[in-house]
Amino acid sequence: MSKLVEKLHQTSRGSTQPLGFKGAASASTKKISPIMLIAVLPEGDASAAADGKGNADAVLVKEADSQVLAALGQVPWGASLEKGTEKELTHLKEMGCDFLVFDPITAPLALLGDDELGKIVEIEASLGDGMIRSIDKLSIDAVLIGGDSELSVHRLMVCQHVANLVRKPLLALAPLDTPKEALEEFQEAGVVGVVVKLGGGGKKGLSQLRQTIDSLHPTRRRRKERMEAVLPYYGQGTQVEEEEDFE
Repeated sequence: MSKLVEKLHQTSRGSTQPLGFKGAASASTKKISPIMLIAVLPEGDASAAADGKGNADAVLVKEADSQVLAALGQVPWGASLEKGTEKELTHLKEMGCDFLVFDPITAPLALLGDDELGKIVEIEASLGDGMIRSIDKLSIDAVLIGGDSELSVHRLMVCQHVANLVRKPLLALAPLDTPKEALEEFQEAGVVGVVVKLGGGGKKGLSQLRQTIDSLHPTRRRRKERMEAVLPYYGQGTQVEEEEDFE
Protein backbone atom coordinates (compact mmCIF):
# COMPACT_ATOMS: atom_id res chain seq x y z
CA MET A 1 0.00 0.00 0.00
CA SER A 2 1.05 3.60 -0.62
CA LYS A 3 2.77 5.09 2.45
CA LEU A 4 0.68 8.25 2.16
CA VAL A 5 -2.58 6.31 1.86
CA GLU A 6 -1.65 4.28 4.93
CA LYS A 7 -1.00 7.48 6.89
CA LEU A 8 -4.30 8.96 5.71
CA HIS A 9 -6.20 5.94 6.99
CA GLN A 10 -4.38 6.15 10.33
CA THR A 11 -5.32 9.82 10.64
CA SER A 12 -8.93 9.02 9.71
CA ARG A 13 -9.14 6.41 12.47
CA GLY A 14 -7.37 8.63 15.00
CA SER A 15 -4.70 7.60 17.45
CA THR A 16 -5.57 4.48 19.45
CA GLN A 17 -3.44 3.25 22.36
CA PRO A 18 -2.60 -0.48 22.15
CA LEU A 19 -2.87 -2.55 25.32
CA GLY A 20 0.19 -3.58 27.32
CA PHE A 21 3.59 -2.04 27.97
CA LYS A 22 4.97 -3.06 24.58
CA GLY A 23 2.02 -1.53 22.78
CA ALA A 24 2.33 1.69 24.75
CA ALA A 25 6.01 1.94 23.90
CA SER A 26 5.43 1.43 20.18
CA ALA A 27 2.56 3.92 20.16
CA SER A 28 4.70 6.62 21.72
CA THR A 29 7.35 6.26 19.02
CA LYS A 30 4.87 6.38 16.14
CA LYS A 31 2.91 9.58 16.41
CA ILE A 32 -0.07 10.06 14.12
CA SER A 33 -0.49 13.56 12.70
CA PRO A 34 -3.87 15.18 13.59
CA ILE A 35 -4.03 16.42 9.98
CA MET A 36 -1.72 15.28 7.21
CA LEU A 37 0.43 18.03 5.70
CA ILE A 38 1.26 17.67 2.00
CA ALA A 39 3.54 20.29 0.44
CA VAL A 40 3.54 21.08 -3.29
CA LEU A 41 7.14 21.83 -4.24
CA PRO A 42 8.21 24.44 -6.82
CA GLU A 43 9.72 22.78 -9.87
CA GLY A 44 13.42 21.99 -9.51
CA ASP A 45 13.78 23.52 -6.02
CA ALA A 46 16.01 21.18 -3.99
CA SER A 47 16.07 23.55 -1.00
CA ALA A 48 12.28 23.44 -0.80
CA ALA A 49 12.52 19.64 -0.93
CA ALA A 50 14.84 19.65 2.09
CA ASP A 51 12.33 21.86 3.92
CA GLY A 52 9.52 19.50 2.98
CA LYS A 53 11.53 16.61 4.37
CA GLY A 54 11.65 18.27 7.77
CA ASN A 55 8.06 19.48 7.99
CA ALA A 56 5.68 17.73 5.58
CA ASP A 57 4.16 14.25 5.85
CA ALA A 58 4.40 13.94 2.06
CA VAL A 59 5.26 16.14 -0.91
CA LEU A 60 3.85 16.61 -4.38
CA VAL A 61 6.35 17.35 -7.16
CA LYS A 62 5.70 18.75 -10.61
CA GLU A 63 8.63 16.86 -12.09
CA ALA A 64 10.55 13.83 -10.80
CA ASP A 65 13.92 15.61 -10.67
CA SER A 66 16.68 13.37 -9.27
CA GLN A 67 18.25 16.14 -7.12
CA VAL A 68 14.89 17.08 -5.62
CA LEU A 69 14.02 13.46 -4.87
CA ALA A 70 17.42 12.86 -3.26
CA ALA A 71 16.81 15.82 -0.92
CA LEU A 72 13.49 14.27 0.20
CA GLY A 73 15.07 11.16 1.66
CA GLN A 74 12.36 8.74 2.88
CA VAL A 75 9.47 11.24 2.72
CA PRO A 76 6.67 9.85 0.49
CA TRP A 77 6.32 11.83 -2.71
CA GLY A 78 3.77 11.94 -5.44
CA ALA A 79 3.22 13.51 -8.83
CA SER A 80 0.39 15.13 -10.74
CA LEU A 81 -0.50 12.77 -13.55
CA GLU A 82 -0.19 14.26 -17.03
CA LYS A 83 -1.00 11.81 -19.82
CA GLY A 84 -1.16 8.64 -17.77
CA THR A 85 0.56 6.48 -20.34
CA GLU A 86 2.03 3.13 -19.34
CA LYS A 87 5.50 4.55 -20.01
CA GLU A 88 4.88 7.50 -17.68
CA LEU A 89 3.56 5.28 -14.88
CA THR A 90 6.46 2.88 -15.19
CA HIS A 91 8.96 5.75 -15.04
CA LEU A 92 7.33 7.25 -11.93
CA LYS A 93 7.32 3.91 -10.10
CA GLU A 94 10.97 3.32 -11.00
CA MET A 95 11.79 6.73 -9.50
CA GLY A 96 10.03 5.76 -6.25
CA CYS A 97 6.71 7.59 -6.66
CA ASP A 98 4.27 6.78 -3.85
CA PHE A 99 1.01 8.38 -5.04
CA LEU A 100 -0.63 10.19 -7.94
CA VAL A 101 -3.00 13.16 -8.05
CA PHE A 102 -5.14 13.10 -11.18
CA ASP A 103 -7.99 14.79 -13.00
CA PRO A 104 -10.80 12.26 -13.59
CA ILE A 105 -11.57 13.83 -16.99
CA THR A 106 -8.13 13.15 -18.47
CA ALA A 107 -6.90 10.16 -16.43
CA PRO A 108 -6.99 6.83 -18.33
CA LEU A 109 -9.21 4.05 -17.03
CA ALA A 110 -6.19 1.74 -16.80
CA LEU A 111 -4.90 3.83 -13.89
CA LEU A 112 -7.51 2.30 -11.56
CA GLY A 113 -5.99 -1.13 -12.10
CA ASP A 114 -2.59 -0.10 -10.70
CA ASP A 115 -2.20 -1.40 -7.14
CA GLU A 116 1.27 -0.02 -6.43
CA LEU A 117 0.53 3.70 -6.43
CA GLY A 118 -1.88 5.64 -4.22
CA LYS A 119 -4.63 7.23 -6.31
CA ILE A 120 -5.98 10.65 -5.32
CA VAL A 121 -8.68 12.16 -7.50
CA GLU A 122 -8.92 15.95 -7.63
CA ILE A 123 -12.46 17.25 -7.97
CA GLU A 124 -14.07 20.66 -8.29
CA ALA A 125 -16.74 22.01 -5.96
CA SER A 126 -19.23 22.12 -8.85
CA LEU A 127 -19.18 18.34 -9.39
CA GLY A 128 -22.64 16.81 -9.02
CA ASP A 129 -23.63 14.71 -6.01
CA GLY A 130 -24.08 11.55 -8.05
CA MET A 131 -20.58 11.85 -9.51
CA ILE A 132 -19.09 12.44 -6.06
CA ARG A 133 -20.88 9.40 -4.60
CA SER A 134 -19.57 7.22 -7.45
CA ILE A 135 -16.01 7.70 -6.14
CA ASP A 136 -16.77 5.26 -3.32
CA LYS A 137 -17.40 2.49 -5.87
CA LEU A 138 -14.06 2.96 -7.65
CA SER A 139 -10.50 1.92 -6.84
CA ILE A 140 -9.59 5.41 -5.62
CA ASP A 141 -7.80 5.96 -2.32
CA ALA A 142 -8.54 9.60 -1.46
CA VAL A 143 -10.29 12.74 -2.67
CA LEU A 144 -8.70 16.18 -3.07
CA ILE A 145 -11.02 19.20 -3.22
CA GLY A 146 -9.37 21.49 -5.73
CA GLY A 147 -10.26 24.97 -6.92
CA ASP A 148 -9.78 28.10 -4.86
CA SER A 149 -7.91 27.54 -1.60
CA GLU A 150 -9.18 30.76 0.00
CA LEU A 151 -10.54 30.24 3.52
CA SER A 152 -14.24 31.08 3.49
CA VAL A 153 -17.54 29.75 4.82
CA HIS A 154 -18.34 28.49 1.33
CA ARG A 155 -15.07 26.55 1.22
CA LEU A 156 -15.92 24.88 4.54
CA MET A 157 -19.43 24.08 3.30
CA VAL A 158 -17.95 22.38 0.23
CA CYS A 159 -15.65 20.26 2.41
CA GLN A 160 -18.54 19.23 4.66
CA HIS A 161 -20.74 18.45 1.66
CA VAL A 162 -18.16 16.18 0.03
CA ALA A 163 -17.40 14.49 3.38
CA ASN A 164 -21.10 13.64 3.71
CA LEU A 165 -21.09 11.92 0.30
CA VAL A 166 -17.89 9.84 0.31
CA ARG A 167 -16.11 7.53 2.75
CA LYS A 168 -12.65 8.08 1.28
CA PRO A 169 -10.03 10.17 3.13
CA LEU A 170 -10.62 13.81 2.25
CA LEU A 171 -7.90 16.34 1.38
CA ALA A 172 -8.31 20.04 0.70
CA LEU A 173 -6.14 22.78 -0.77
CA ALA A 174 -5.30 25.38 1.87
CA PRO A 175 -3.13 28.51 2.20
CA LEU A 176 0.30 28.18 3.76
CA ASP A 177 -0.71 30.58 6.53
CA THR A 178 -3.87 28.66 7.55
CA PRO A 179 -4.56 29.44 11.24
CA LYS A 180 -5.33 26.89 13.93
CA GLU A 181 -9.03 27.84 14.10
CA ALA A 182 -9.46 27.09 10.39
CA LEU A 183 -7.66 23.75 10.72
CA GLU A 184 -10.00 22.80 13.56
CA GLU A 185 -12.98 23.61 11.33
CA PHE A 186 -11.48 21.42 8.60
CA GLN A 187 -11.12 18.60 11.15
CA GLU A 188 -14.76 18.86 12.17
CA ALA A 189 -15.84 18.81 8.54
CA GLY A 190 -13.99 15.53 7.99
CA VAL A 191 -10.82 16.76 6.27
CA VAL A 192 -7.81 14.58 7.15
CA GLY A 193 -5.14 16.37 5.11
CA VAL A 194 -4.28 19.79 3.72
CA VAL A 195 -2.31 20.44 0.54
CA VAL A 196 -0.29 23.68 0.51
CA LYS A 197 1.79 25.24 -2.27
CA LEU A 198 5.26 26.48 -1.40
CA GLY A 199 6.44 29.77 -2.85
CA GLY A 200 8.41 32.73 -1.60
CA GLY A 201 9.00 32.47 2.14
CA GLY A 202 7.73 28.92 2.08
CA LYS A 203 10.39 27.57 4.42
CA LYS A 204 9.28 29.65 7.41
CA GLY A 205 5.59 29.28 6.58
CA LEU A 206 5.76 25.49 6.28
CA SER A 207 7.55 25.18 9.60
CA GLN A 208 4.92 27.34 11.31
CA LEU A 209 2.08 25.35 9.77
CA ARG A 210 3.73 22.12 10.97
CA GLN A 211 3.82 23.46 14.53
CA THR A 212 0.19 24.56 14.29
CA ILE A 213 -0.95 21.14 13.07
CA ASP A 214 1.00 19.36 15.80
CA SER A 215 -0.83 21.46 18.40
CA LEU A 216 -4.25 20.17 17.24
CA HIS A 217 -6.21 17.58 19.18
CA PRO A 218 -6.10 14.32 17.17
CA THR A 219 -9.47 12.96 18.31
CA ARG A 220 -11.69 15.99 17.70
CA ARG A 221 -15.25 14.88 16.86
CA ARG A 222 -16.43 15.67 13.38
CA ARG A 223 -19.77 17.10 12.27
CA LYS A 224 -20.23 14.12 9.97
CA GLU A 225 -20.01 11.67 12.87
CA ARG A 226 -22.49 13.65 14.96
CA MET A 227 -24.99 13.72 12.08
CA GLU A 228 -24.76 9.94 11.66
CA ALA A 229 -25.32 9.42 15.38
CA VAL A 230 -28.51 11.50 15.32
CA LEU A 231 -30.18 10.12 12.21
CA PRO A 232 -31.28 6.74 13.68
CA TYR A 233 -32.97 8.56 16.57
CA TYR A 234 -35.34 10.43 14.26
CA GLY A 235 -36.15 7.25 12.39
CA GLN A 236 -37.06 5.45 15.61
CA GLY A 237 -39.18 8.36 16.79
CA THR A 238 -41.17 8.38 13.57
CA GLN A 239 -41.83 4.66 13.81
CA VAL A 240 -43.17 4.95 17.39
CA GLU A 241 -45.55 7.76 16.42
CA GLU A 242 -46.93 5.73 13.51
CA GLU A 243 -47.60 2.74 15.77
CA GLU A 244 -49.40 4.93 18.35
CA ASP A 245 -51.58 6.47 15.64
CA PHE A 246 -52.47 3.03 14.34
CA GLU A 247 -53.67 1.92 17.78
